[in-house]
Amino acid sequence: MKSEYPKVLHEVLGYPLIYYSLCLTEDISTSVIAVVGHGRDMVIRYLESFHVKTVVQEPQLGTGHAILMAKDALQQAHASHILILPGDMPLIRKESLKGLLDAYHSAGADIGVLTARIADASGYGRIVRDRKGTLKRIVEHNDATQKQQKINEINTGVYIINKEFLLSSVKKICPDNTKGEFYLTDVVAMAHKVVSFTATDPDEAHGINSRGQLTFAQERMQQRINTALMESGVTLQVPSTIWISPAVEIAHDVEIWPNCHVMGKCRIGEGVKIMPNTWIKDSTIGERTTIGMGSMIEGRKIKAGSVIAPYSQIL
Repeated sequence: MKSEYPKVLHEVLGYPLIYYSLCLTEDISTSVIAVVGHGRDMVIRYLESFHVKTVVQEPQLGTGHAILMAKDALQQAHASHILILPGDMPLIRKESLKGLLDAYHSAGADIGVLTARIADASGYGRIVRDRKGTLKRIVEHNDATQKQQKINEINTGVYIINKEFLLSSVKKICPDNTKGEFYLTDVVAMAHKVVSFTATDPDEAHGINSRGQLTFAQERMQQRINTALMESGVTLQVPSTIWISPAVEIAHDVEIWPNCHVMGKCRIGEGVKIMPNTWIKDSTIGERTTIGMGSMIEGRKIKAGSVIAPYSQIL
């Protein structure tokens, strides 16, 4: 990222990348372990507002090594199954996680892998299946043969794994690969039974390693949020210019004009009109309010039926 900030603290629609991974765990588990490495002091400070146990990985020797560093915390966790999520993939959907969890539990598998099919699989681990279509192993891009590099089904880095199997198998991983790292993907070949679930949206596999990829993820998230709002009865004039954070609640018959930002935790009441070039953050806007163009509102509660003059600043 060429930044003094760790990658997972770079933001998409006003929230750090890691926020999206934490949100995915809300309905699944109350026990969350975050393995931190580069820039860990800043990451740990951010995580203090969440119910998260942190484990330091130093040095960073791969995903398998991260699990080894978290071994004690995992053993202490009151759970039989471990969900593993990357901290830099904000586009993963809860529906995909549910599909993966259902497939895993239904099959009584050792491990479940979330996969995706993408046009350009360069840089991603490839899913290797046998003739019956059973997932047999995952091969990292740098270690793949020319034939394997033609595979367009890739590993997203999202897994659900039986804890007992995970802790016993991760000890057997060897760093015999081009990077000299301990790959968590190696445990797939050790499993007695592996299942997979393929994400319906290939964008879910989109990881962040550059500013360009960060922008791509933000644009996709913007489209996803705006589409859902319009389907729920919100009018967005020129949606591509309107930026709304994932924590915003908007009632039906709200009208938002171009070049508006509604960020943080906001609640917008029924029938509100937000005119162009307006910034609203961490605020509640009462129903039937009109907010004049060019206004800025932060951390305030606007009563129902208000008319906010253009270019107002209410901070």
